[in-house]
Amino acid sequence: MQWKEMDRPNKEWSKDFYSTVIVLAFLISVILFLIDGFMPVFAVWAVVFVMWAINKTPAQETTYAITESGLREGQSTIRYQEIRNYWIEERWGNQLLRVATFRPPWQSVFVIQKGDEQKIRQILDNYVVYDVPKPGWGDRVLKWLGDKIPLE
Repeated sequence: MQWKEMDRPNKEWSKDFYSTVIVLAFLISVILFLIDGFMPVFAVWAVVFVMWAINKTPAQETTYAITESGLREGQSTIRYQEIRNYWIEERWGNQLLRVATFRPPWQSVFVIQKGDEQKIRQILDNYVVYDVPKPGWGDRVLKWLGDKIPLE
């Protein structure tokens, strides 16, 4: 099975989102500067810059394939022996095939076309376990913070 789709899910953030992020980064930077100096401040602003750069870089169309040996994105292949489990979820209006692996980067994300979930599951279930991971404490904390401090 082969399909073409964007290489990552993409969402356009508003100016209000960036304003809120910059204000929060400034407040966190002041606190971290008073506690530990300049290095944590650089880390906070590096994260803000990476968020901005990723959002401003347009997603590229790439070719995905499910082959007899594994999952392929462009020229890169993840062999079935390296895959721990997989699951399908929706984020920002995109269907995502998430694959947990035994090697770095530990997880890969494939954007799939809506309506192809069943075909993909039928093929992958022959090789890999479908298992949606339970949210960990970090996931629960981020969800709670997102509910309490909406950035948009």
